[in-house]
Amino acid sequence: MQQINHSRIPIRLQNQVLSCLRQYLSLANRFFHTEFFEPKIEYKNKGSIAGSALLNKWQIQLNRSMLIENQLLFINEVIPHELAHLITFKQYGRVKPHGPEWQYVMMTVFNCQPKRTHRFVLPSTIQKKRYRYTCQCQTHLLTTIRHNRIQNQHAKYFCKSCHALLQLDKNDSNNPQ
Repeated sequence: MQQINHSRIPIRLQNQVLSCLRQYLSLANRFFHTEFFEPKIEYKNKGSIAGSALLNKWQIQLNRSMLIENQLLFINEVIPHELAHLITFKQYGRVKPHGPEWQYVMMTVFNCQPKRTHRFVLPSTIQKKRYRYTCQCQTHLLTTIRHNRIQNQHAKYFCKSCHALLQLDKNDSNNPQ
């Protein structure tokens, strides 16, 4: 199996990102009869976040690992999503992130489905560890963040079905003792 280098983005992928960005930017410019500047693109690894729009910086950050793993599928979904946040901010100011204005830009301007979250498989380097907790009726898998909050006595979590307090499953070999 070939090892993928996630530290560098191939030029071909960078060009595809820019091409997609410019295509959707052109649609927005024609629709709103204006000339939006091309936002800066930055590649970072940010856990399970595919991309983010930095409104005041007019910048889009993309998850380097997810881009490399998913390529065109990632580009065609994430670029219009994040650019729509920037366009929405310029046109309507600060509004709800995935509210009606953003949905309007996605559907009417970009002709895209306005999906809030991605469904990309996370690269193994950023997959989250889950901790097994139990209640009276079932087993729950909690994230490291929730597990740590419980362990540090900053939070308690209850089952939505039986309303019992969740307890760390001491019999699970994956859970630290």
